[in-house]
Amino acid sequence: MPDKVYVFVDNSNVWIEGKKIAGRSTKPPVRSNYQYRIEYGKLLQHVLDGRELAAVPKLYGSEPPPNDSVWKIIRAKGFDVRVFKRNIFNKEKGVDMRMGLDIGRLVLTEKPPTTIVMVAGDADFVQVAEDAHAASWKIEVWYWSNAASDLKKAVDRFESLNPVLYQVGFDER
Repeated sequence: MPDKVYVFVDNSNVWIEGKKIAGRSTKPPVRSNYQYRIEYGKLLQHVLDGRELAAVPKLYGSEPPPNDSVWKIIRAKGFDVRVFKRNIFNKEKGVDMRMGLDIGRLVLTEKPPTTIVMVAGDADFVQVAEDAHAASWKIEVWYWSNAASDLKKAVDRFESLNPVLYQVGFDER
């Protein structure tokens, strides 16, 4: 029987870094392709890799402009969306912390351990991965190839999204 997995997505980092990877794939290459968008249903299917969800997947990100419908679309794809206000400097605050706390709570309360899939790539999640791993959870990271090397080392499985850039996303032009 295939493993059931818990999925946690750091939306802002996935999208920002995806735009950079997409920019490098254009001819001529550019720093960032601002037309690149993630297709969340396809991203979810890709990281599930034939497995079943153990719970509703969680997605964390910053509050979009009032006229943006992105969160409605992502919720329609089956995600539990956690949105955070930006600070007075328009910087994202609280996203990584909340995602880490939710993973920690899961590790402490759900038995037996199974697999946590993080779609995230920054070093903020190294300790979360190490703690979950120490509690016998399998930890996977699915991210762009530029994920923090410390995070790659702290998990059981790292899968680059680079080869599936336009399978999990698209250019809206």
